[in-house]
Amino acid sequence: MSSNHLLSKTTFLRSVQCHKSLYLNRYKPALRDPPDPSQEAVFRTGKEVHALARELFPGGVVASSAESYDPKTWLRKTRTLMGEGVGVLFEAAFEHDQVLVVVDILERVGAKWKAFEVKSSTSVKDPYDWDVAVQYHILTNAGIELDDFSVLHIDNNYVRHGDLDLEALFTSVSMLELVKEMGPEVSIHIEEAKAVLSEPNVPEIDIGPYCDEPYACDFMGYCWRHIPDHSVFTVTRMKKDHKFGLYHDGIMRMEDIPEDFPLNKISRVHVEGHKFGRSIIDQVALQAVLGSLKYPLYFLDFETYNPAIPPFDRTKPYGQIPFQYSLHRKASLEGELSHTGFLAETGIDPRPPLIESLLRDTPPPGDILAYNRSFEARVLRDLADAFPESASEIEDLSSRLVDLMEPFQKRYYYLPEMDGSYSIKAVLPALVPELSYEILEISEGTQAMEAYYQLGIETNPSIIDRIRNDLWEYCKFDTLAMVRILEKLEALMEQ
Repeated sequence: MSSNHLLSKTTFLRSVQCHKSLYLNRYKPALRDPPDPSQEAVFRTGKEVHALARELFPGGVVASSAESYDPKTWLRKTRTLMGEGVGVLFEAAFEHDQVLVVVDILERVGAKWKAFEVKSSTSVKDPYDWDVAVQYHILTNAGIELDDFSVLHIDNNYVRHGDLDLEALFTSVSMLELVKEMGPEVSIHIEEAKAVLSEPNVPEIDIGPYCDEPYACDFMGYCWRHIPDHSVFTVTRMKKDHKFGLYHDGIMRMEDIPEDFPLNKISRVHVEGHKFGRSIIDQVALQAVLGSLKYPLYFLDFETYNPAIPPFDRTKPYGQIPFQYSLHRKASLEGELSHTGFLAETGIDPRPPLIESLLRDTPPPGDILAYNRSFEARVLRDLADAFPESASEIEDLSSRLVDLMEPFQKRYYYLPEMDGSYSIKAVLPALVPELSYEILEISEGTQAMEAYYQLGIETNPSIIDRIRNDLWEYCKFDTLAMVRILEKLEALMEQ
């Protein structure tokens, strides 16, 4: 059985989003943006979820292999297995009208079949409609009688107790009636996509909201190359339709936004800061924040990971599991600065030893500063829920949290160098330029997650030591950054 497909499910979905992206993907792949390192973790999660979903269907046989791209063999093996009466097929391949699809799970039900699209998400999202619809269209036109077509996804209400309960971890949602109605639209999109691929030149399609809806296109670097730095698209808190409205009026640079253009307060601070170098210093509000702080001060930052598959008892899908914290302590305004922290060993539940260490390191009294308090508060709330025996002490600790981000988020203090942002990555270089995350091997949370994952699979002691040191330095830098930012605010009030 030969395969002469022009489209796959993936390229069909790309076409639904943007014909130009489809064309570039086929004929100009070298223009694609460099891969995002964080995508590796996403792909790994997808593989793990798919592997577990298969365990719900014992006796299933793999019809196509991702290890080698051979559609002809996939199609032939799929037909052979179906003819032999195999009850469950994994990665079954079908082709119709030059479109190739590979179905995650196909289960025989009498003379018909049930198809399943496995997703690592915790709900059915709008883009899945087209995902399932094109598969349904190809299968039914290839002569497969379908009793149902469902999305099989993670149930985020599941809490692990003991061995994984796969029946509880996954939930199934039928898409059959919806995708039946989408058949005519699928046919239209297929014909349009084939027509695009037959053209000699790249389609003349300007940038638009579809560039990152529903997914960020991997050709944005090419298509957006004419957009300058500090463009209207970087204005904080401006609605997307307003940004594109300015763009279609020929306004791309932030400094060219008309004076009478309606901007909300936050957007105006950003634009006027960029155009005129305007800063904001609300000394009354800043003094109220600083004057309310209760020493000794603790500066706390967690590092967490959020696996799709709950790895320990009392964990949920995608729950934030803290594996590290950094803690600076300052006894008084002029007091000496000290530091401690915690970094869990891998292969065990890090939460019990982390809780014990954190409660020991943060005795009352004293405020506990965090940058983006809501994150640390959520981590602590989840710990209290999971470990009720320590809930009272954890809740007391949480009640002492103070958000160092607040003065910047509420624009009590703003410098043009912050470029509209109040993240610590923007505030630190504006206030303390001598400190830089760029000197670190790990410089953001997603990298820390990946590093902790690598710790769990690494066997070389020297590499393990290096990764642990990199994690220590990164988390410690976060809390040191908070210390220095607070010192700058205190010095500002003394002027």
